[in-house]
Amino acid sequence: MAHHFEQTCAYFTAARYMRTVEQVADRIFAPTGLKPAYAYIMMALEDEQPQTVVQLAQRLGYERSSLYRMAQTLERQGLLQMTSTGRASSLALLPASAAFLKIANQCLAEFGQYTDTKLGADKVAMTCLLTSNNQKLRSEKHD
Repeated sequence: MAHHFEQTCAYFTAARYMRTVEQVADRIFAPTGLKPAYAYIMMALEDEQPQTVVQLAQRLGYERSSLYRMAQTLERQGLLQMTSTGRASSLALLPASAAFLKIANQCLAEFGQYTDTKLGADKVAMTCLLTSNNQKLRSEKHD
């Protein structure tokens, strides 16, 4: 029996694609000094702050504990402030985040241009399909 998972398995193809995208993103976001995930957390806070760890984890698709650990790293770097009220932790940007965010936003623009060039017209359709399918699978997780 020949396996065809390289073309037909959602797990394998998504994971392979993600490894490739992560390598590209790591290279493009290198000027921030952190992995791209940290830049996305900071940019999400730039869009709206304060946000709780739970709100941000839901928005970005991270487990709460993972986002909390990343927020602790950003706090140690002096980029954000984490304030605990009871069991909730609220995140807000600190003034020192401005320089980081300037670089992160430049990296995001470069990443967008790179993927526009490489993926062309397929990018929008693929991103919409990935978003839709992610929502379907996440809703199954909670059923």
